[in-house]
Amino acid sequence: MLAYQIWKLPMRKAAISAAALFTALGLAWLAAQPAGAETEQVEVGSDYFCAPAFENGVCTTTVTVGDTVTWNFVQNTHTVTECIVPTFINCAGGFDSGLLTAGETFSQTFDVAGSHDYYCAVHPIEMRGVVVVIAAATDTPTPVPGPPTDSPGVVSPTATPAVLPETGGEPGAYSFPLELLILALSGALTVVGAGTFYAWQRGERQSRRRCRQSWRTSHHDGPSIYP
Repeated sequence: MLAYQIWKLPMRKAAISAAALFTALGLAWLAAQPAGAETEQVEVGSDYFCAPAFENGVCTTTVTVGDTVTWNFVQNTHTVTECIVPTFINCAGGFDSGLLTAGETFSQTFDVAGSHDYYCAVHPIEMRGVVVVIAAATDTPTPVPGPPTDSPGVVSPTATPAVLPETGGEPGAYSFPLELLILALSGALTVVGAGTFYAWQRGERQSRRRCRQSWRTSHHDGPSIYP
């Protein structure tokens, strides 16, 4: 009985330590994520970016500094190749996905405001796009009305609305946040570990109880050696 109690204590500590470890990993992931960063989805289909309506046209995607654009390849083989010089010439030296086919993706994070032309090296006329990166919007303080004035022609200041990013093309598929998945996984592992330990402990108690009953049945006239 004493040996069982000594062995059970490390098991309980190990279960608690594992739960704490997974929770800490989830919190660390959340802390490492940049605030406000988002991912825009662009579909890459049969001779178009964004949507079939943009074939032989230009798909424009607007994002904020720090955002990521992910191109999802759904048909045939294409590339996402940046053109260093605007108007879709000199398309080399920038980001380049290389040849990708249906089911693959390519992502690029934009940390500096500006405009980035890109095209498909396989279909340079039919497939073209532009990523417009704007500076992060800042909150404009609401002006406090001053005292009345007798001066004619004075116009009260008004707040300037913040610029919100827009994106062209069809909306991309919803992406489940990875940090929430990590937290959910840590919670699930904690519950499973606690349940497993409880079931094992309950089975041990039942096994000891059956042993005592069996011994007492066969040695009913002798003293019990079990607690």
